[in-house]
Amino acid sequence: MSKITLSLSVIAAAAVVVVGATTAFFNDTETSTGNVFTAGSIDLTVDSFGATYNGEDIETAGTTWTARDLTNQKFFTFEDIKPGDYGTRHISVHADDNPAWACLLVTNKEDDENGLNEAEGDAGDVTENNGELSKYISVFGWQDDDSNGKYNPDDDETPLKIQGDPDFDLLSFFDVFYDLDIADSQSETDALSPTGGASTRNIGVAWCVGTQTVNHDTGVISCDGSGVQDDAQSDSFSADVVLYAEQVRNNPNFKCADVELPERD
Repeated sequence: MSKITLSLSVIAAAAVVVVGATTAFFNDTETSTGNVFTAGSIDLTVDSFGATYNGEDIETAGTTWTARDLTNQKFFTFEDIKPGDYGTRHISVHADDNPAWACLLVTNKEDDENGLNEAEGDAGDVTENNGELSKYISVFGWQDDDSNGKYNPDDDETPLKIQGDPDFDLLSFFDVFYDLDIADSQSETDALSPTGGASTRNIGVAWCVGTQTVNHDTGVISCDGSGVQDDAQSDSFSADVVLYAEQVRNNPNFKCADVELPERD
């Protein structure tokens, strides 16, 4: 009996094999090859020209450069300033590849005393670690649309706003190097746009050792150094000027005031 059962099992297995080998189905295959996600980029470059010092052009290799990524270029280097000194600087910011918000930010500010001389002591300066020069320097920034280094409100050139401060009048008298909105969601200027818009933003900057007055009707910028005291003698002030860009897409509420930059070691 067991032999007969085994034979029937073999026959059943063979039948299964035959059925499987003789059955087919219609089919079709479509393949989408090489699928890939590539991240976009925000590429910011900067050029600078049109520097002046006390009304005189100072177009030298150290003050002028074409559009590039910044390495050791400096917008301001003045070793012997006096009360009443003033100057201007033109900066152009270029955004490539994608639309970008842009800010001019300042970080790593340092006031150095550089020792106390007799005049500083007579003026009541007793601090040996912190200088006082920065409080006497004023800076004003504007959209320098015609790139001539002069503030022209008649040509609709507008001041750059201090972050979080919508009042233009306050721009005439503010402490050194406030962070400025070149273009963010709160400003009146459009974002930098390489596609379908302006990818370059021209910025004028005027500085003054003393009290700076800006006439928003005529565009005249004046500097009065009479309020600068002897406590600033021999002091120095340094800072990093940072041009910052951030994507516009999916980022409609960007504000320069929200940007936090790491401090330099």
